[in-house]
Amino acid sequence: MNEINANPVIAPVLKNILEHSGIYVSQVQIPSLVAYIEKQAELRNISAEEYVKTLIPNTPDFDVIINQVTVNETYFFREQCQFDFLKQQVFPKYMGRDLTIWSCCCSTGEEPISLLALALSMNVNLTIYASDIDDKALEHFKNGRFSVYSLRPDGEKYHALLAPYYKKEENELVFRKEFINRIHTFKFNLNSGMLSSLPFRDNVDIIFMRNVFIYFDKTTRKNIAEKITMRLKNNGILFYSMNEIGSLDDSMMPYNMSKTNSGSVYYFIKNPDVKKSDAYTPVSRSLKKKQIEKENEKLQREVQKNKVQKHALLLKRENNKEKKSAEALAEEKIKQIYEDVCCEINNGDFEKARKLALAINGTGTKKYSFFMQGYIEYHADNRTAAENFFASTETIAQDFWPAFFYHGMVLRDLGKIPQANAYFSKCKKLISDCGENNPYDFALDSFSPSYISSLCDTFSIGGGR
Repeated sequence: MNEINANPVIAPVLKNILEHSGIYVSQVQIPSLVAYIEKQAELRNISAEEYVKTLIPNTPDFDVIINQVTVNETYFFREQCQFDFLKQQVFPKYMGRDLTIWSCCCSTGEEPISLLALALSMNVNLTIYASDIDDKALEHFKNGRFSVYSLRPDGEKYHALLAPYYKKEENELVFRKEFINRIHTFKFNLNSGMLSSLPFRDNVDIIFMRNVFIYFDKTTRKNIAEKITMRLKNNGILFYSMNEIGSLDDSMMPYNMSKTNSGSVYYFIKNPDVKKSDAYTPVSRSLKKKQIEKENEKLQREVQKNKVQKHALLLKRENNKEKKSAEALAEEKIKQIYEDVCCEINNGDFEKARKLALAINGTGTKKYSFFMQGYIEYHADNRTAAENFFASTETIAQDFWPAFFYHGMVLRDLGKIPQANAYFSKCKKLISDCGENNPYDFALDSFSPSYISSLCDTFSIGGGR
């Protein structure tokens, strides 16, 4: 354990944070936490050790500590393809009808605001609940003032839906109070919160739990998924982020949650026909295997159909010589292959994903092949192979910060904390050196480079799991 984590002032606080929320505190945050604790102890005229003993979960003082260690990164209509799916296939079924959604890690509120705006545009009678562990994030949400930076290219096609509900003041979007108040906000801890404390009595139709699992280990993920899906209706839908869902399989999800897709959008559906008592018998395993094989065949057909359509569009663009240089077209091809690789990972077909990555050749593109192979092995839980591929990427392209980030993640999973911290530091420096002109920002899905930089701080912990 790192020396500062062994400090009697901070060690019990870090332990309480982990047990209460499941969050690992970053090394870079520890000095500020120690300074805060010492200052509060001085104001109370007691020792820091005595003050630490008062930092008990679910008390105002402890809540302030939690707020300081959570990282919030979100924006309106994030992961636009999921909103396309809602608009085209889900919300039409509820036009003129009641629909209930729970955004259970809403951060500063851009996600539930986006869902409400889309529902209102389609005459859906939406009741929406939004929760988070961070008091300050919820306060920001309820205040209704957002930076224009919350409007980004991803999700741009839906930005007009927000216009009736805010006015622009300099660099801020100020939403009408009556609009914000339509969203029921409350504080909730995914890790230790009690379902009986939820402000809604009936189960919900849809749950959004995006971009939060990256903070937790596998056991915590499984426990949270089992608890949260208890409040989902039969045939209800559970959304994770596109970059998370590829690594979630039967070992991580409740027995009655089935992964499915519509094109490149993957999600889980609660299956009412599966009983827990039958879930693990030899017969049920055989039937489930056949069901999974059948679903996989369907998913593969959908993925192949989408790939054909995407490649046809790409070919059309290539033939339009007036538009783009050969270098730009090559970059576009790489992005398309990366999307296809992600689709195959989400589909659970790692062999197809490997073939796509191996097919990339050329002096200028080999780094992408190695990175994608590492990305595939990471999600296939082959940590040693993933580490080797990321190392190969770094050898070819020493500025390829996504490889350094995932290399750090692999080392962290293997318990090699000092080495992992070195890679997170390198990744953060590379992101900083790139500035606004970042050449690899497509390689981490909807996460912005600034958010990855903050994760590097969060994951730079001094001890293992």
